Order: sequence, then structure tokens, then C-alpha cells
Amino acid sequence: MNAADTPPVAVVTGSSSGIGLATTAHLLQRGWRVVGLDLNPPSGDGSESPPPDLVRIRCDVGSPESVEAAFREIAGLHPRVDALICSAGILRIGALDAMAVAEFDLLFAVNTRGPWLCARAALPLLRAARAAGGTARIVFAGSISGLRPKVGSGAYAASKAALHTLTGVLAVELAPSGILVNAVAPGTVDTPMMEAVGADGGAGGGFRPSGASPLGRVAQPADVVGVIDFLLGPASGYVTGVVLPVDGGTRAAYSAAGSPPADDPRP
Repeated sequence: MNAADTPPVAVVTGSSSGIGLATTAHLLQRGWRVVGLDLNPPSGDGSESPPPDLVRIRCDVGSPESVEAAFREIAGLHPRVDALICSAGILRIGALDAMAVAEFDLLFAVNTRGPWLCARAALPLLRAARAAGGTARIVFAGSISGLRPKVGSGAYAASKAALHTLTGVLAVELAPSGILVNAVAPGTVDTPMMEAVGADGGAGGGFRPSGASPLGRVAQPADVVGVIDFLLGPASGYVTGVVLPVDGGTRAAYSAAGSPPADDPRP
């Protein structure tokens, strides 16, 4: 059966919160079948059944064993995967000289190694989608911090900068297979992760609370999901290896004398 004859299948990491949750809801609305991977169960009292086209699998994306087990289960459910969206991520703030080694390692395990592990595990299913006449896309959730780092979140920025590099190299390596690999680089997004950081305030680490972008607001998850949707669609068929800022103009220019705005929104 040609892939075009059946609903497309997406795997979304970090599917229970923030951008991952919004992406999952959007794809389900568009008629996709979605496998949601997350370390934590979705919020709520558990009384609501998941939509029929959504399967949830517990997965620690930083663990090779957990990722391999999750994708074995996915392969038993679906013969192919048309899209992998890696939105699972964590943020730890603090000065680099004061950050614990375990925290530094955790950032890279989740934010950098996790997407690589998931992409590697998904490749047989993505190639199956191409062989069946469909498309195959990988979209990583990077960060504007990986393009313009911020004091107080240097390790987080480094983990995202590394992910941006992996995006480009993987895109070229997979180009002969017809698998497109891109990343979105959001600025501040109104998600539970950013709310938690704002409540903490970054005391002692030089991290300033979030503020509005040059467009006068922070992003909503839907702002990022719209760009992810573009990267999954036919209009982006000749786009690969791109890291696309979704930041309301935050990175476009400094406000004055080479200094960021007083309400600098960079995460």
C-alpha cells in the first residue's frame, strides 16, 4: 500500500507539555496518527482517554535503552514513520563556574544526545516511509540561545548549539535517502518550563526573567507549531539543514550600543 493511502504517522518527543503537547494536538487535528514519547505522564487526573489516533509511550530520551525500547514498540504499531519531531528538552540556569557536573551532563543528555538517539532509532521507519512513496521529515527543537547565548544559561545554550550542528550534518548525511532534517529555534515561549524558570528568577546566575520580543510579546506554542507544520509540509520539500529562528525578531538586532534590550527575552 502506498503511504499516501494511509494517514501519516508522527513521533513527537516531549509530547505531554509545551511545544510537544501543542504539536501533538495540531497533528491529530490534521489527521495524523501520533506516537507521543515523554518521561512524565500527561497532566490531568487520568480520567480522559487519549484520542484513538494517539499512542503514548513512556521514554527517557537521554537513555539509549529507553529510546531503543520505545522504537521497538513503535515498529510493532506502525510499519513506517513519516515525521519525527524532537521537542523534549530541559533548561538549567546558573553560572558556568557554579554548575554541577551532573546538571551539565543532564542538559546534554536530554537536549543533544536525546534527539540524536531518537533520530538514529527512527531511521529504519523513516526510510520505510520514503520507500512506500511518502515523505520523511525530522524536526528538532533548538533554541535561539543556541544562536545567541545568554549569560546564566550557558550550558543550555551550548547543548542547543550542538543540536544545531547535528541538524546540519545529519541533513547532508541523510539527503541521499530523501529524509529532510531541520530545526526550529524558538525564543521565549509561554510554556510550563519557562514559567518554572521565571518563578526561580535565576538568582545568583545572572539569568534575567523573560520579557517581550520586538513584536511586543513572548511566543505561544502555536507560533512554533505553525513553523513545524511548514517544515512537515510540501512547501518545504527543498528545505533541509536549516535552523529557523522563531523569536519575534529577538535575534535580528541589538537595541543599542551592542547590548540586548533591558527586557531581553532570550531563554
